[in-house]
Amino acid sequence: MGGANVAPCLPVSQAAGRWDVPEGRWLELISGVCHYRELGAGSPAIVLLHGLANDSRIYGRLQTLLGRSTRTLAPDLLGWGCSNPNDGLEFGFETIDRNITHFIEACGLDDVIVVGYEMTGPGAIRWAAANPDRVKGLVLLNTYYGWNSARMPPILKILHAPYAGRVLRRIIDVGKPALSQRLFRWQVDRLWGKRTSLSDQLTRTFHDMFAASADSRRAFHRINDDLVSQINANQRTLDLLADLQCPTLILWGGRDPYLRPHVARQFHRLIPNTELRIFEDSGHFVQVEVAEKAAQAILEFIRREAGA
Repeated sequence: MGGANVAPCLPVSQAAGRWDVPEGRWLELISGVCHYRELGAGSPAIVLLHGLANDSRIYGRLQTLLGRSTRTLAPDLLGWGCSNPNDGLEFGFETIDRNITHFIEACGLDDVIVVGYEMTGPGAIRWAAANPDRVKGLVLLNTYYGWNSARMPPILKILHAPYAGRVLRRIIDVGKPALSQRLFRWQVDRLWGKRTSLSDQLTRTFHDMFAASADSRRAFHRINDDLVSQINANQRTLDLLADLQCPTLILWGGRDPYLRPHVARQFHRLIPNTELRIFEDSGHFVQVEVAEKAAQAILEFIRREAGA
């Protein structure tokens, strides 16, 4: 079972700002073997879903903080990180949706807090809408749904261009590592609210994973190929947001150049029973840049909902 390209499951260097992650575990799902990190105990369980071109290690600090108070689980979605998808698995948004469902079911979770970030936000929203009896709450971090005021990053725009997209795809897949790393850094560096030694270390860590894993590159290309059609489909189902029954916490980095604060405010208007917090000192990586503030907001959110 599974493909041959599995990234090394290593923590980020401790020299880069005391960044650590829980040890990994593996769980066999229908579509492959899912690698995940678990920490803490208690209810509700928090499921932390990562974004594009990163994996569960992006939650290293936030999971450590949350795990002191309740159970947390951070999976590497199939095609990313250290998960091992079945040979021939078609990556894409439908695969992400199934992965979320299969992971939560395999773990036997009820009263779940689902944290959706970036590309997993739409899947987290759809899971919450489809499972009103199991979801305790929804947390959205710098994500999107339909055609709002979000802007597409330059590298994704180029990949959609007929000729330049083919050239860039080839550079990503078979280009020289140094050039690939420069492209990766050109895109990711602008997402940080402020560059630090930790942000540099995390950028290198996720580029190394991306460069080492053919599955991750295939997943990246498939997500990009499906992006416009998926957003169009989401736009046609915006009423799903208004029908969400679970409490929703929206945590947003105010310096994100693409998923700007207006996107968060639109979620706040469309989804009932929401709380919005915008962190002006953070960029796209709220779970890294303001981990302590994000953890405090999530735990306060859980305590309020448990009391209610």
